[in-house]
Amino acid sequence: MNLLTWNIQACIGTSRYRDYLLRAYRQVMHTPAKAVVLEQIARTIAAYDVVCLQEVDLGGRRAAFRSQVGDIAAMSGHAHVAVQENRIVPAISRHGNAILSRAPLRAVRDVKLPGRLAGRGCLVADVEGETPVRIVCLHLSLGRADQEIQLAAVAETLNGSGAWAVAGDFNCTTRSAPLLAFCEATDGRIPTVSPPTFPAWRPRHDFDHIVAGGALELEDYRSGDADLSDHLPVAARGVLGRTAGIVRP
Repeated sequence: MNLLTWNIQACIGTSRYRDYLLRAYRQVMHTPAKAVVLEQIARTIAAYDVVCLQEVDLGGRRAAFRSQVGDIAAMSGHAHVAVQENRIVPAISRHGNAILSRAPLRAVRDVKLPGRLAGRGCLVADVEGETPVRIVCLHLSLGRADQEIQLAAVAETLNGSGAWAVAGDFNCTTRSAPLLAFCEATDGRIPTVSPPTFPAWRPRHDFDHIVAGGALELEDYRSGDADLSDHLPVAARGVLGRTAGIVRP
């Protein structure tokens, strides 16, 4: 199973610090340039079996009132899709997470995460197969206190799963206290040195991760080089029942 996670920043296409200002208008309106970015994202993820996306617009004005997930899946060839809406800015945006899969998705759950401010969540789905794999797509808050309670809630979604992967924008590094505590509580495994993913044009921080547990091991763990968002994607190959050198930090 080839896995990928990516914060796509609603296809705004930030590729340098000054774009946060120069392309701010893309936060509130759709443009032809965003359609091009969306197509490039679809081509990039087409090779993966399961894809977790964060900061997807599910049909706001800035996405031309269309679900970016639906358009991406149609172009990438992923037949099975689950979406989660976490925050709505009226008449402007509908923020969410998504899981795209080649195999059917079962037991889909929309879990709203606790925190000082509403609007964070994790999307849970079981990928069908001889051994089902539970996939959790998340986008955590910025603060350590919120991350700790959010990851505790994520850990509860893994109960009863024999193989699982939690993927997304954690907004914290591999060596951060919230992620270390999560891996300790769940026996989750990630590389001891994780590739930096933010900002995409000069990566300094490893904020995006894939954590595996149970019977699922990860190999060929790496970041991508696509400059289509302010985050780089992270990819790995999931293997059932093998030891692949990925260890708990």
